[in-house]
Amino acid sequence: MRGLWCAGLAVVYGATALGSPLEVPGTAGRIEAGGYLDGLAVAPTEGGPRERPQALLALSFAAALSDRLRGHLALQSAIGGPFEGGHPGVYDLVHAFQNRPIHLEASEAYAELRFDQADVLAGVQKVAWGKLDGIPPTDVVNPRDYHDPLVRDLEEAKIGVPMLQTTWYPPDLPRLGVSGLRATLVYLPIAVPSRLPLIEERWFPPSATPLSQVVLPRKRAERLIQEECKFAVTLPGDVVVPVSFGTLNHRPPKGFDDGGVGLRLGGSWREMDWDLYHYTGPETGPDADLLATLRLKGSCAHPQRLALRGDAVLEQAHDVVHMTGADWATTMRGAAIRAEAAVFQDHAYPGLASDLISPEAVRRLPLRQITRTLFERRRAAVPLGDLFVTLDSVEWGVGADYLVHGFIPLLQMQQTVLLDPAPRLLISDPETRFIASVRRLLFQERLELEVRGLYALERGGWFVLPRASYRLGGNLRFRLGYLALGGSRNTLVGQFGNNDEVVMQARYSF
Repeated sequence: MRGLWCAGLAVVYGATALGSPLEVPGTAGRIEAGGYLDGLAVAPTEGGPRERPQALLALSFAAALSDRLRGHLALQSAIGGPFEGGHPGVYDLVHAFQNRPIHLEASEAYAELRFDQADVLAGVQKVAWGKLDGIPPTDVVNPRDYHDPLVRDLEEAKIGVPMLQTTWYPPDLPRLGVSGLRATLVYLPIAVPSRLPLIEERWFPPSATPLSQVVLPRKRAERLIQEECKFAVTLPGDVVVPVSFGTLNHRPPKGFDDGGVGLRLGGSWREMDWDLYHYTGPETGPDADLLATLRLKGSCAHPQRLALRGDAVLEQAHDVVHMTGADWATTMRGAAIRAEAAVFQDHAYPGLASDLISPEAVRRLPLRQITRTLFERRRAAVPLGDLFVTLDSVEWGVGADYLVHGFIPLLQMQQTVLLDPAPRLLISDPETRFIASVRRLLFQERLELEVRGLYALERGGWFVLPRASYRLGGNLRFRLGYLALGGSRNTLVGQFGNNDEVVMQARYSF
């Protein structure tokens, strides 16, 4: 599942074009420029953390440096939005927790060398794998920014990463009915993580927040203190340990073998498109460790002054994942049909932080060893276990859309099946999700009405987003919608049940 944690909420969103390219005067058509200016504001209706209005400017440039060499540059700058606190600056490629209410980003910056039967691209790039709508299972090369995972377009939320990409176009095989063959090899020299929201921000997942306090039973605490201090201690009641919580960046390793490699082989056979994929490299979905430390005040000489405090930190993590997959698409009686499947090894799936420090989990901790370390060093690490569990799995899906009486309905089913035993996670095993949307264009396609939604069958998590878009001329678009979420708090979608909101957008493309 791509972008599991927050991304599972937004699997029905497609790409948005930057607008029509513009020729820069005086360049004889050798430089093209385009972009958009976007404004977004949300009005919460169920509470939840605030989200300030945001203005975003995106610019793209393409330069023909010679007959075979081209340069591409995409810049993006924004002010406001879901960020709380932080400092203005330029996004880097190594930290997951970046809080920049005013920021600049080079989302793409690469050179393209074209040959007769091959292309070579080098620099910061984005690639699109898979054929299903939303986040296809095989679309694993680029990480994403999850500061606003539902309203923001998922392709725009992709983070460009440094890579070398080469594509070879072999000749068609007419006797076999095979055409449009292409083989692409991708090399990523460094690991680039997803960008994750901070605790105070609207889209930080509550499932990653541990309990604010832990209770140690009085009798067990008395026995532990007695073993260390060598005399009997009587406590007035259970020991309540307050727990503070924060986030911490931890950049990925920089070794030669810490990057990734991807391979895509595709083509067409008898009016059917197909692709085969493989990726071995950094986990590009959300990935973090929950680390806990206990601190002790006081000593055996003054047992009445003994006090415990806990510190929990959500730290950026780095794992390597392997994915092998395939997709297929065709048209049948006017319906566009597509299917996709991927087999994962060591894919990171999120659990619940509260389960790691629940009373049952505390009873399983090596408290005697932790207590001894506390009295010796005044602090001790607590082995909580994994918040994100790496598992083998299969993710697959099928979808279709069809134009009928001016309506464009889309229906898609995706399923995740875990191949390893696992603790309780934010997804069930299996996890079956139904994704649907209906669009209708009116008034010579100036007005678009649509409803998008998702429903997770096993646990009932859901969201729905009806919205209306109106184009004024060819460049200005206004959009008004309402995002509603629900379901169990222990699911990917339901945990954000307090984030219902009215969404207002305006975009000028040029």
